[in-house]
Order: sequence, then C-alpha cells, then structure tokens
Amino acid sequence: MKRSPTPKTVALAFSLAACATANAHISYTGRDFGTFSGGEVPVTILDKVIAGNWAWADGTDADFGPSEYVRAYRFTLMYDARVTFDVSATTSGGTVLGDLVPGFSFYRGLAHVPPALLDHDENLVSEQWRNSQPGVPKEGNFRALGDWKVGNDDGTTEADLSSFIFQGYAVDGTSANFGSTPGIVGDGVADGRVAGTFNVPAGTYTLFIGGANYADQVAGLTTGRGVNVTLTVVPEPGVACLLIPGIAGLLLRRRR
Repeated sequence: MKRSPTPKTVALAFSLAACATANAHISYTGRDFGTFSGGEVPVTILDKVIAGNWAWADGTDADFGPSEYVRAYRFTLMYDARVTFDVSATTSGGTVLGDLVPGFSFYRGLAHVPPALLDHDENLVSEQWRNSQPGVPKEGNFRALGDWKVGNDDGTTEADLSSFIFQGYAVDGTSANFGSTPGIVGDGVADGRVAGTFNVPAGTYTLFIGGANYADQVAGLTTGRGVNVTLTVVPEPGVACLLIPGIAGLLLRRRR
C-alpha cells in the first residue's frame, strides 16, 4: 500500500533540496566577518557546516576540485594588516565533535553576491576557464594552492569571472591526511584545529575552508562537519600609528 508523505517528510525533502542547491553555489550567507577599519576585536563565526572531510585536499592536486564542497567566508580590510585565522572542529565541553581535519586557503577577491547570480562550477563560462587550464582535465574550479576563477550563469567571457588571487593556506595534520602533493606543510597533528597568520594589504578577501582528509573523497563521503572560525586583525605598525589619533578622537567625543 502506497502512503502519502506526511507534512514532516515533505518539509524535510524541501530542506534537503534547498541545502543541495545552496551548497552548489559560492555564498557568504552567515559567513561575513565584516569590514575592519580600526580598533576591532577578534570576530568568531560559530557552528557552520563543512560538507564532507576532503574538499580542501581535493583542491591541492592537478585536477583541482569542486567549489561546492568548500565553504566561503569574506572580510574587508581598510588598512594593511596581519590577519590570523583559527579554524577548529565544533566542540562540546572541550571534546571535538566528528572527525573534521580542516584546511583553509584565502584569496584576495570576492565571488558575485546578490543581487547578482551566485558563482558555481557548472556553467559555460566556468567550464571554459577550467578547460583552458594546462595539464589533466579538471574536476572543478577550486584550486587550494593557487589563483583560480569561477563565474555565474550570466557570464559569457573571462572578464565576467570572479578572480581569487592566492594569499596563503594552512592545514591540519600531515601528508597521511592531506595526501602526497609536494610542498604542502601541515601543522603536524590531526587534532581538528589549525591556525595561520599572514601579512596582507588593504582589500577584500575570501577564505575557503574544507576537509583535508584526502582519502574520504574516494568513498564520496559528504556528511557535514561543524566548524568554528575566528579572525583576528592587527594593523601593520606604520598603519597602527595612523589609526591611533582617529581612535583617540572617537573616545574623546564619546566622553564629551
């Protein structure tokens, strides 16, 4: 006997479909650290879901990786600064939940944001770009250790693509986790946490986070893992001197 779906079943199906659609595009929803213009404290974004445990590592090899399985965060710097990312698996009472081995790369540049259509790998202009890249055929547009581009459904030429200019990376664990691609240096212990500090100029940046357990992609495991991310921004010494008078003026105005 065929049963009609219950309201709960229908709602769950719509939720899963919505998640699948959202995951296929590069979005910053709920993952915007904001604009840093002076005197900021560290900003933490808690409990976002990383799809699977392998997508960052997949982007380190010659055939790149699908961008739909890494998660994008954005921020804007109004001055040259030293930025520190602290990325960790979601914890409860100090216990790591799940087996996430995180890796991240960050780039100067920003994907298309609403009202523009969102970027994803499976459109003509994105496909044209990755097919133009040398070497073996590519799985997707995401490149964890170098510059890359991706576009949206409105794009027709390379000029319409979003460009991500590689700034640096950090990865949890060792080559036993993220694979044998030459030149990658992990933090040595796969404990669900990784941090990195980088000096960068003023501009708009995107941070991509994914799992770094390369072997999981063979099994096609995409079970979500929770992740917490803290961004700390410290102005370069010369910039800090320029910012102090402005901050002091704001404090004096508040006192008055």
